[in-house]
Amino acid sequence: MKKVNMETILLVAVMFVFGISISIQIKSSDPNNLFVTLSSIKELGYQIDSAEIEVKKLEELVLEKKKDIVKYEGAMSSNGKAIESLIQEEHDKLKLIAGMQDVKGPGIIVSLKDGERELEDGEDPNDILVHDRDVLEIVNDLKVAGAEAISINGERVISTSEIKCAGPTITINSSTYGQPFVINAIGEPAHLEAAMRAPDSYAYILKEVWGLDVKIAAADEINIAKYSGELNFRYVKEGE
Repeated sequence: MKKVNMETILLVAVMFVFGISISIQIKSSDPNNLFVTLSSIKELGYQIDSAEIEVKKLEELVLEKKKDIVKYEGAMSSNGKAIESLIQEEHDKLKLIAGMQDVKGPGIIVSLKDGERELEDGEDPNDILVHDRDVLEIVNDLKVAGAEAISINGERVISTSEIKCAGPTITINSSTYGQPFVINAIGEPAHLEAAMRAPDSYAYILKEVWGLDVKIAAADEINIAKYSGELNFRYVKEGE
């Protein structure tokens, strides 16, 4: 049943591309559209390119799902140990995604501390202090750059992690820490470091514009511990 659904989605995507090509022909034959601007042609070209990219993604998804089906069918046709192994594999994968497993890998380390420069006349002292928003923005930039696991002062960042100021300290996962705030991120070191050092990045602005103490270093191996707190969901329920 899953196989049929994925191929149906792919067919719809292909028909979408076909529909765009038909619309181009209709426009070119319409007396009211004898003069087609270059920008409109480019726009249609972009739409077709975008549709073709979506089709390619769907093709890859169909291939991936077909492989999953073969894997599941193979496990079902063999003994119980194969099914057990498959379930364990999926379980470990979910734990990894949820942050419930210790991980290691290459990445970068970002350290944040209050700035020590002299204040300008009338400047707010808060300008050279590290705030919760600063840490949050750095974390978000790392995620966008492809970080696969992140920790702050040893606390694993998961979907429910809070980052908030508590005076000169920051609280995360209900634990409070003082400076320096050390953010470990596992991912492609070059990509992560480039995201932090780019002239328009938040880390760059904190250091070069506001004068905060920001240190960035790549590492061949970073160890990040699993989330050790409790997960209490009051409102989220399993969907049907």
